Amino acid sequence: MDLQNFQKRMAERQLIPLFKAVESGDFTGIVNEISKDGPAVVDHTPDLSAHPPSHNARVDHYRKAISGSMPVMKRTPGGIVGVTSKAVYTLPTADNMASPDKAIVKPYHEQLHPKVKFWQHHPIQGWAEMTNQSLWHAADLGHIHQNVHVSEHPMGPGHDKEPALVIHMEPQTDFVQHLTPAEHSDDMHRDLPKIVAMDFLTNNLDRHPANLLFKPKPSGLSGLRRFFDRTPRPPESRFVAIDHSRSFQYHSSNKGAPEFVMDPFHGRVAVPAADRQARETEGKTKDNLLNYANAGAFRAVDEIGSMFGHAPVNTQKGLIGGIANWWPNVKDRVVATLERRLDGLREPRMKEHIRKNFLERVQMLDKISHNPDWYTYLSKPADLEIPMHVWDRNE
Repeated sequence: MDLQNFQKRMAERQLIPLFKAVESGDFTGIVNEISKDGPAVVDHTPDLSAHPPSHNARVDHYRKAISGSMPVMKRTPGGIVGVTSKAVYTLPTADNMASPDKAIVKPYHEQLHPKVKFWQHHPIQGWAEMTNQSLWHAADLGHIHQNVHVSEHPMGPGHDKEPALVIHMEPQTDFVQHLTPAEHSDDMHRDLPKIVAMDFLTNNLDRHPANLLFKPKPSGLSGLRRFFDRTPRPPESRFVAIDHSRSFQYHSSNKGAPEFVMDPFHGRVAVPAADRQARETEGKTKDNLLNYANAGAFRAVDEIGSMFGHAPVNTQKGLIGGIANWWPNVKDRVVATLERRLDGLREPRMKEHIRKNFLERVQMLDKISHNPDWYTYLSKPADLEIPMHVWDRNE
């Protein structure tokens, strides 16, 4: 065995540096999940420079590593678990970085996965992730959104410069369901209605507990003392919102109707086909702000927030006021950013599909902001409902 192959094998097992930055074999799983339709719908080249300027140092550091001019990346064996294939790399610490950078690499032109095809019909995942990042920064929420950029990678024959999403993992984060009172902050809770509004604008149906992380301030407490601590909330604690690539579909507000429900007396009960079809039909033609406020990721935060006097985000007090106090200050930037981002879409009908649905949601947030008292405890959930304009590229 020659020295290079020995080094490569040892790197795969022990994470020692590779002489070559990346190998095409690292991306075998990713290549198998690249959409052939994606390039016809989205032009990835503008996204090579679409990340915020504040990310430039990390992006340059990463690109030097994959180019081979700084061949000291380490690949994590086996990647990470998820719906699609990913590769994970650890980069060395740069002069301007406090700690090593760990990056997840996934397809930019990602195939539509069979598990989500009933609500995801458009191969725009890479564009959607980068557009979310731009919108969140325009909305003064850039400190919450994950740090992501697009780079071209050598992934083998026919994929010499294949675009991929590169997600820089935030160190020392945890899943939001592990949040404790000592790690909760008032600022975090005030950000909840803003996250709901951004998910509503972009039709992000994927805000499950694993897609909202938090980064706590080190407390020095442990065990029960950490859990029951009631000292003032640390302002350094914040959310890290991740995985927005399946948004902008505007095709379902509830991810389809379930085949079964759990009954306390009869256990697992099948939902009649007619009822399922009716719910799915309604879910494709209507959407509601409350659908997003009821996302599973917010439950743990609401439970702890109630200890400190915060109303749940799915209530009038917890949702409407938080949007009304924030949205007017960011609306113009957010709408202008969406218009610029639409230039990356090659298909005119796709642009109109996204623009029309996005502006319907803007109007709802405007209504809340202009008169936040219109939605009261006596209002009906239907008052927060909007039409959803559905379009299928395959029709």
